[in-house]
Amino acid sequence: MPTQVTDTEHLSSISLNPDAPHLHLLQGVDFQPVLIMGDHRSGTTLLYKLLVETNCFNFVNAYHIIKYDQLLSNRLNETEHQAQQEVNELFQALGLKNRLIDKVAVTAGLPEEYGFILENAGKPPHICPENLDNFRELCQKIQFISAPQKKLLLKNPWDFANFKYIKSTFPAAKFIFINRHPIHIINSQLKASLSMLSTKNAYIAAISQQYAKLYDNRWRLWYRRLRNSLFFQRSLSNATRDVSQALDYFIENVNSLPQGDYITVRYEELSQEPEKVVLSILNFLQLQPESPLSYDTLIESRPLKLLPGVASKYEQLHQELQPYFDYLGYGA
Repeated sequence: MPTQVTDTEHLSSISLNPDAPHLHLLQGVDFQPVLIMGDHRSGTTLLYKLLVETNCFNFVNAYHIIKYDQLLSNRLNETEHQAQQEVNELFQALGLKNRLIDKVAVTAGLPEEYGFILENAGKPPHICPENLDNFRELCQKIQFISAPQKKLLLKNPWDFANFKYIKSTFPAAKFIFINRHPIHIINSQLKASLSMLSTKNAYIAAISQQYAKLYDNRWRLWYRRLRNSLFFQRSLSNATRDVSQALDYFIENVNSLPQGDYITVRYEELSQEPEKVVLSILNFLQLQPESPLSYDTLIESRPLKLLPGVASKYEQLHQELQPYFDYLGYGA
């Protein structure tokens, strides 16, 4: 027998989720996902930002994450600009100018990972049967409040080793794989982890409820800091294992995708020749840039600095990762 919903319960639902009365509008909203696929710290953020700047795509941004339960309501009630300004004012009040871990400037419109929306809903951050409805809803929401004729560009490193499932679930999906020197990925992951644990990153806390909760639990935070400082070699081993497993998945499964459904680029080439790489991707997707790009202002050169613990193990890491260097075509 169906459960009756009282007026009080309905009003409570609306107050907690202003979009609840409008979700029926998403029925039939179609989306064509184009997913940037790469491990954490492999250059996905840079690639996402550059492709978004072409104005060819709809995409997930910081505003969408922070105000997720209000996106439809804000659009329908014409309060979207005000809500976006509230997010910018929040960042200003927190003294935020960039993401700290990679110096990317912070605004409400900053392209971001859909995994935060899934995780904030209490679901796994990667696409799976448990959160498939959540993923479809977020895609339909973004498409509903954006230009409906544009493809939906997405990125989420948690899904790098998950593209076979995504393709089986969304047959029209296309993929942009980005590779980077494996040791540089490991080094960057460890630096980001150390940075986020040493000092609270107010930007990440604003978009990730899990990260914010970590800083609310001082004993858990103390343990994580102690573990990282005393057992760096274990953290290095874990990061190496995780990167290896993700690359194993990529190498073993990428050829299962139809050749016309994916393209592979390199972070190093993207950094050095961004226009060439971006245009090659747009050509793959049969698109033309709608906005001219000033690549000199979008690309900030940052010298690579290896952590001492990574530098001291460089030769050992290179030997362990040799199959990936050979496959990806990287030298020393």
